Amino acid sequence: MTEHPAEHDAFRQSARAWLAENFPPSLAHRPPPGPGVEEGVETDDARLWKSRMGEKGWGVPTWPARYGGGELSAEQARILAEEMKAIGAHNPIGGMGVMMFGPTLLEYGDEDQKARHLPPIARGELRWCQGFSEPGAGSDLASLSTRAEDKGDHWLVNGQKIWTSGADLADWCFCLVRTDTTKKHEGISFLLID
Repeated sequence: MTEHPAEHDAFRQSARAWLAENFPPSLAHRPPPGPGVEEGVETDDARLWKSRMGEKGWGVPTWPARYGGGELSAEQARILAEEMKAIGAHNPIGGMGVMMFGPTLLEYGDEDQKARHLPPIARGELRWCQGFSEPGAGSDLASLSTRAEDKGDHWLVNGQKIWTSGADLADWCFCLVRTDTTKKHEGISFLLID
């Protein structure tokens, strides 16, 4: 569907009005807390802002609404970002779940996985970290040595990951592991670890 400038203007006015009603002025021009912020450090206004953005779906504005997103077009998301910048607002919902895992799941996950994992990411309720890099291998995925063995009802994972920013605060990890050792550049699986 092609949007017209009048539709853009209408969305801009609507976004501006919603932001004026919902963005706590105490957060204006303050940087969002980074991934190392401990629980309990967030202010009441920061929690309120995250809750409101999560309910609206604008923390992940272009994700489908059925997964908690705003289902905005790329142009609407750009307009929203401009309006937020104009009032000094930041998107309080981010991190590895939004930047890396969510888009991967949207592309490759099955419907059950999407329904289970995407809405809590969209609401900022769960934190994710990635388990890719390893000692002695860095980010060279062909050199992965962390192994996962299928035990029927679970996977037994043995190995070590490094440079896992925010792992101490994460609820879940999306992790690359070796499930087949016969081929160096194949046999790598993507596991979700709570």
